[in-house]
Amino acid sequence: MTGIDLGLLWAAVPSDLGGGGGSGRLPSPLRVLVVEDEGLVALEIQVGLEVAGHEVVGVAEDVASAGALARTERPDLALIDVRLARGESGLDVAADLTALGVPCLFVTGNCPEGRGQGLALGCLHKPFDERQLTGAVAAAEALLHGRPLPRRLPMGLHLYVEGGTNSGGR
Repeated sequence: MTGIDLGLLWAAVPSDLGGGGGSGRLPSPLRVLVVEDEGLVALEIQVGLEVAGHEVVGVAEDVASAGALARTERPDLALIDVRLARGESGLDVAADLTALGVPCLFVTGNCPEGRGQGLALGCLHKPFDERQLTGAVAAAEALLHGRPLPRRLPMGLHLYVEGGTNSGGR
């Protein structure tokens, strides 16, 4: 049985689609915390991330559970919905996680333009598809590791940080 060289396969995927684009370098798998109160959306995010090779360390639906998971699991990135159950805010989650050193990316239908700066790397607007999700996480991973951003950011991704001026078409 012949093994598949994932580095060669990854290199064949264009960089603007989130691939290596000829670099032969596999992306770093991230440990991701998902903060989402809608179960089906959380499952969609989890499956999309796992298919892309990332590890979902937990799913939280409120401020308290997000903080607890972040303290025990130490994720590399948190994907956070802004409007949570019982009137709780993803902005509060992002503030708590940022204080713990966990970078955040909002994944929401209610992107907090000015209020999100300083709390998150950016925001992926809902609705999104798996390609947009994995592209947004790839952009976040590039920012976190000081690597160049893909030439084209996913539609609906708006970055708040330096180096991320493309609003992804929104």
